[in-house]
This record gives sequence, structure tokens and C-alpha cells, in this order.
Amino acid sequence: MNILLETISALPLGNPSNSNVCDETFRRIVLQNRKISSLHLIALDGETVCRTPQLRPGADGDMQDKWFERAIEVQQFAIWAPPPATGTEKDADQNRELIATLPIYDADRRAIGILGAKVPSRSLTLSIQETDLPDASAVAILDAKGTILAQRAKGVPVDEWLPAARSREADAGLMSGAYVLTGLDSIKRTYVVVALPGNIFGIYAQDAEELSSAARALLYFIIAFPLLIWIVASITAGRATERIVIEPLNNVRQAIRRYIAGDDTARVERDTNAPEEVQAVATKFNTMADTIQARDEALRAALDHQKALVREINHRVRNNLQVMNSLLNLQSRRAKTPEQAAIFLDVQRRLNALGIVHAAFYQGDDFRSVDLSILLKDLCQSTERHLSSEWGRPVLSMHCPSPVFARPDAALTLAFLVTELIADATSRLSPEGHPATQIDFDLAEQPRGGSTLTMKVDQPVLADLMENRPDEGHINLFRGLIRQLRAHMDVDEPGCVVTVSLPVLV
Repeated sequence: MNILLETISALPLGNPSNSNVCDETFRRIVLQNRKISSLHLIALDGETVCRTPQLRPGADGDMQDKWFERAIEVQQFAIWAPPPATGTEKDADQNRELIATLPIYDADRRAIGILGAKVPSRSLTLSIQETDLPDASAVAILDAKGTILAQRAKGVPVDEWLPAARSREADAGLMSGAYVLTGLDSIKRTYVVVALPGNIFGIYAQDAEELSSAARALLYFIIAFPLLIWIVASITAGRATERIVIEPLNNVRQAIRRYIAGDDTARVERDTNAPEEVQAVATKFNTMADTIQARDEALRAALDHQKALVREINHRVRNNLQVMNSLLNLQSRRAKTPEQAAIFLDVQRRLNALGIVHAAFYQGDDFRSVDLSILLKDLCQSTERHLSSEWGRPVLSMHCPSPVFARPDAALTLAFLVTELIADATSRLSPEGHPATQIDFDLAEQPRGGSTLTMKVDQPVLADLMENRPDEGHINLFRGLIRQLRAHMDVDEPGCVVTVSLPVLV
């Protein structure tokens, strides 16, 4: 009955001023539910909005009673037993009609009316008559005022088995629990009272002092029912909280962890069941991630454009160096003396060193430093190809066990120094007993910082390397390069070894 009234309350019953739609809807509901004798919709002022069946002309509305005010106060589904109108008490009990009520609320939870349905009490009586009583002496359904709505006892149903404290005359409120009381027939019984939906109560009575298994099970159920309700409510609330709050928060946390781990595509999927606060956090995170991704893409595009420009500049600089080298080569052919040709060769050698440093500088993505191990190896190979004399081409080698990095300006100065050392050593060769020479370079890092560059020549060509000779410019050039590097150079003439102690160049 409660479900039926709740369903009716959700139906569109039309405008209250026009009750035709409501009457027709009620008529169909009553036809489909034979146990309902009438159905009413009553406003808060007691006026009947619509009902079925229709009132007889001139008949007064029989739904107005004290239960109407109490139904509004109860604010939930309830069953009422109005007093009988006529006839004997026995006939009245058999022909009594119960009233089931349910308040109706609007969207703001304000009461706007009451649904009422009349149900014959014999429907409850028949249900109780079908109940087997192997242990109980009697069972009954009462309303909150102690009025018997239906009962059954072993033998003829009589009211004497009810407890005197809960008789109709006593008009005492009922309370769930187990009691040992004396009935109206002066017999002591064990009574178990159970609250039922719709403000009615069920009473179970047993003559024996000791509770039977059925009564004990019913008593245990009464005691455990609130605990079971609390457990079920806690589990339901926990699952609802996990599904509505915890799971969305875990999704946000997992997306944040993936994003921190480097997954730029990590986003929080939209969950309409999540609370508004969690949805707001997820939206803010997605917006932040999208903004960062767009900024990173713009930065990467700008960086790619800058690298393309740098590569273009590098290409043009290399082309210009090659053009200058070609022009110097053409001009050297017009030299009239060996001294003039040597000047052109010195300039070409230095341009070659500048081009190698420039290429090493722009080969990598880090423009802040140059790997000297790669640079000096390329320099030795290129110089070996370009240097030759009528006595043979010198053999150059470069050994570096570990990478040594330097700033571009320091790398260029060191390349010029190596180039000048090779040029000075090869310029001292003579055709008498020295068809070629072997020059070995070694670059190694020092434990205390810095590095050491060693040049070893297999011929005694280092004599007077560091002496001042006003007629030549090599001494001033060596000292200037060493001073610019903030290094120190030692020359071992008998051992044919030059040692250059370099500071940290990065």
C-alpha cells in the first residue's frame, strides 16, 4: 500500500481546479486494485480535491476525521482505524474499513496534500486467519491507540487474551519489546510487540512461561533489527561514498601521478556522478595540463625554428670559410718567393682550424661547450691531409681516453695552439735523413681539475722553440695563446716533448 501511494503521488494528476483527470486516474487505479474501496486526494484545508467513487449528491465527505490532522503530523505512510458508524461491535469489527494515508510534498519539501485510501479490515483478518499458530496462543494487529484491526487466537477470536495494560479502554501507547503481563482473562502470558509500517503494531502472545523457539527468534529479531539496519546503512553509505567520492578522487590522483611520471597525455575522465568539488578539481587539472602542453608545443616549435636558423647560419659561415680558403689558394699560386707562399699557407691553416672548431661547435645541440677529444682528432686528420713537403707527409695522431669539454672561445684558442705547434715542428724538417715525422698528441684530465696536452715528436725539431727570435713571430704567438688559455707550457728539447697544463675550460 505504501508503494502504491508513493507511485500515485508521482503521477501527473492535472490542475486541482479541474478534477476530471484526477478522478479518472483514481477510477482506473481502484479498478485494478480490488482491495481498495475508495481513493481520495485531500488538500491541507480539508477540502477533497478528487476522489473515486464519487460522493452521492448531498452526501457529506466521510474522510474528515481526527486521523486527518494526525496524518499531517506523522509526515509518513500510516494506517488509521476510524470508529465504526453503526451496527454491533462484532459486525463493526468485521465491516470496518481502514484508512491508509501518505502526505504529498512539493519540490521544496512543503506539504501540499494527503493521499488517502480505504482498505477493508477483513483483508488483514484473512491474512491472519491463514497464519498457523503451533506455539502462539494468539496474534493480532493493533493501531497506535490500541484498536484491534485484526486478530486470531486458538479457538474463538476474543479480546480477553490481550494484556490489560494495552486494552482499548486503557488507550496506552504501544512499544516494541518482550513483556510478561496478565491478560484481561487473568492468565499470565509472554507478549512480544513488534512495530510494523504504517503506525501499527503486531502482538504475539504465548501462554507458557518459557519462550518458544518461534517467540525467541522473533524477540532476537526485534533486538537485532536496529543493529542490522545500522550495519546495512553503514555498508550502503560506505559503498556510496566510495563510488561517489573515493573513486573519483582516486582517478584524479592516478592522473596526477601519471602526469608527474612524464605522461603528458594523462587527463581525468569526466564523471557526472562525482561531487561538484571533485569535478572542479578534475577540470582545473585538465585545464592546467592542456595549458602546459600548449605552451610546451609552442616552446618546442620556437626551439626547432631557432635550431633551423642556427644550422642555416652555420652552413653559410662554412661556405664563406671555404670561399676564403679557395681565394687564398688561388692567390698563393701568384707568390714569387717561398716566403710569400708560406704566408698564404699559414693563413689557410688557421682558416682550416677555425672551420673545424666551427663545425664541432654546431654539430651538437649544446652550444655551450665543445668536446676537445673529437675536435683535436678532426684537426689532426685535416692538418695531416693538407700538410706535405717534398720530403713526405707528416703522420699525426691524437689520443684522448675520456671526453674533455671546453668553452667555444677556449676550444678555438687551443686549436690554434695545436695548429701552430704542428706547423712549427714540420717547418724544421730537413731532407737529410728525415724523410717524414711522427707527431703524437695526448689529452688527459687531471685528478685535481684541468687537463694536460702533450705533444711528442719522433725527431729533434724542438730546439730553440721558446727562444726570442725577433725575425720570426712564432714565439710571440705561442706566448699569446698560452696566456689567453691561462695555461703553462714546458718544452723538453732532448726528449722532443711539449707539455701544456690547461685549467678547467668550461
